[in-house]
Amino acid sequence: MMHCSIVIVGGGPVGLSLALRLAHQGKDVTLIDQGLDKRSDGRVLALAISSQQFLAQLNAWPHNLVTAIDCVEISHRGLGISQITAESVGLTHLGYTVRYSDVCQAALDQVSQNDRIRLINAEVIRVNDGMEYATVFYRDEANSDQIITTDLLIMAEGGKLLNDYPKKIKHDYQQMALVAEIKTAEPNNGKAYERFAGSGPLVLLPFNDNFVMVWSLPTAQAQQLQSDESSLVELLNGEFTNRLGGVKFLSKPVCFPLRLTQIKKRVFKRMILIGNSAQVVHPVSAQGLNLGLRDVQVLSGILAKNKKIELTDICVFDQLRDKDASAVINFTHFLATKLESKNKIIGHLRGAGIIALSNMPPVQNFVARSLIFGI
Repeated sequence: MMHCSIVIVGGGPVGLSLALRLAHQGKDVTLIDQGLDKRSDGRVLALAISSQQFLAQLNAWPHNLVTAIDCVEISHRGLGISQITAESVGLTHLGYTVRYSDVCQAALDQVSQNDRIRLINAEVIRVNDGMEYATVFYRDEANSDQIITTDLLIMAEGGKLLNDYPKKIKHDYQQMALVAEIKTAEPNNGKAYERFAGSGPLVLLPFNDNFVMVWSLPTAQAQQLQSDESSLVELLNGEFTNRLGGVKFLSKPVCFPLRLTQIKKRVFKRMILIGNSAQVVHPVSAQGLNLGLRDVQVLSGILAKNKKIELTDICVFDQLRDKDASAVINFTHFLATKLESKNKIIGHLRGAGIIALSNMPPVQNFVARSLIFGI
C-alpha cells in the first residue's frame, strides 16, 4: 500500500490544472485517471476570459487552436434582443471556444514535465473517506487491484463513485443536447448566439470559421432529429439560422442527456469535491468548466497557506465556493426552464427582461462580469 500527501482523481482540465497549481507551490501530487489521452474527444468548450487567463498562467493554454468570442447576442422569439460585447464590459474578449482535447493536451504536456506530479493511468473503483486518511482503490493497466492512501483526496471527477452522496439539487430536464459543427452563409465574426422560446434553448458558438451548435431539445425529439438531417436543417433554419443565410452540417450530430446536480457539501473528512464532482449544470450558459476552474483557484489559494495539509484550512472551501456556484446554477436553471415556459405572462416578462438588459448597461455589465469572473 502506498501513501501520498495529495491525490487528485480526474484528468480533465480541472484536475490537471489543480495538479499544476499545487506543484508550483512545491507540493507533491498524485493524479489518477483512466484515460489521460483525450485526443479522441471532439467536444468544443466555451471558456470565459478569466478561465483563459488562468490556464495561460499555467502555460496550459493552446494559443493557436482557439477562437475568440467578442459578442454574445441573447434573443427571445418575437420579444427582445440583447447584445453583450467585450468592449461594453471593458475586456479584449469575452472568452474563447476551444476543443476539450486541446485544453487537456496542453495541460497534460505541462503536467508530464513536472517532477512533483505522479500520473497513474488507472480505473478508480472506490474511494473511502476517513478521519486519519482517505483511501483510493483502483485497477492499474495490468488489471491488478491497488490501494493508495492520502492525507487529502480531491475528486475532480465523480460519476458513479459519488452516487451515494447526498445532493442539494437533483433535476432531470428530460432533454438532450444535440451538438454538431455547422456552417452558415454569414460568417460568425466572433459572435455567439443564445436563442430562446423555440423548440428549446439554442446556443451557437463561433469556432474557427463556423459554429458549434448546442440545441437543448426534448429527449424524443433530439433522438429523432439526430438521425434525420433534412428535418433538422429545416427546423433549425426556421427557428433561427435563416437569418444567417441558412445552415449546412459539417459533422454528424451527437446527443447527451441534460441533468442538474449539486452536491450537498464539498468538504468531508479528508475529501474535497471540485468541478463536475461538485456540480453538473445545463450547457445553456456554458458555465460548467468556468465554475470548475474557479474551484481550482480558490482551493489552491487555501492550500498555499501551509506546506502541510491543515484540515482547519480546507473547511472554509465550502463556504467560499457556495455563493458563486449557487448563483450560476440558479441562473443557468432559470435560462433552461423559465425562458422556455409557454406561459404568456412569463413570456412577456422574460422579453421585457431581455430588452431591459440591452437598455441598462450597468445591469448588463454586472451579469456579464459575474458569469466571467464569478461572484
